[in-house]
Amino acid sequence: MNLKEKLGLIPRGHTARGVHKAILEYLIDQGPKWNKKDLLDLPCGQGQLMDTLSNFFPESKVFGADMQPPNNVSKINFAQVDASSTFNIFSPQKFDLITSVSGVMEFDNTLQFFEQCKNLLNESGTFIVSNDNVMTVRDRLSFFWLGKFRQYSIFTKQEYPTWKVITIYNMVRILQDAGFTTKEIRFCSVRGKDYLMLPLAIIIYPIKFLYIQIAKHGMPVKLRHQMYPFACLLYRHYFIVCEKRAAESI
Repeated sequence: MNLKEKLGLIPRGHTARGVHKAILEYLIDQGPKWNKKDLLDLPCGQGQLMDTLSNFFPESKVFGADMQPPNNVSKINFAQVDASSTFNIFSPQKFDLITSVSGVMEFDNTLQFFEQCKNLLNESGTFIVSNDNVMTVRDRLSFFWLGKFRQYSIFTKQEYPTWKVITIYNMVRILQDAGFTTKEIRFCSVRGKDYLMLPLAIIIYPIKFLYIQIAKHGMPVKLRHQMYPFACLLYRHYFIVCEKRAAESI
């Protein structure tokens, strides 16, 4: 089976379609960097990304943590933890890569979660965190007409979770506060019907681009464009690749 076929078989998991595949494509683009490394997925859900990492990097050790153990995952490689509270798992183990896919909207204390993920990383480790994109044209129209972002209901029930809306600028800021440097931002997960918004996106983006260029702000222009590329008006999800900020630059 060739690489394209293997990527096509990656399970979706509890996230938007194509997110796991996009993350794996990024990791594969790094070459043999992740071979024989220690990898952690937190929260890991039912372990789909854990299995995928194991399949693509069989010489690496893959760990997972969540509130409930997934099916068919070795107890040695799993820690039961409530990531919304303080935690210390797999001590004194440190990890070369930590992934957190579609999990941050479940926590009220995002900064604390990021800080603890940083403490679990090796000094040269990488942290990849993903979230729903609420900057799309469809989300903007939904908020204009209904007062809601497309994927979040304005109604709640006691037994259902209330997802926390975190915009990308807040994600970048919280990561910075936690001691991370943003290395790269990639948008992913787009479906055919999202392209129905393309005409509006083409009208909106030149204005957005100009504002990004001339806005008086200390953020580097390169990072601004990574946060708000044309794809942000159409794609449903994004992931941010981070590394620990050097002590001397804090």
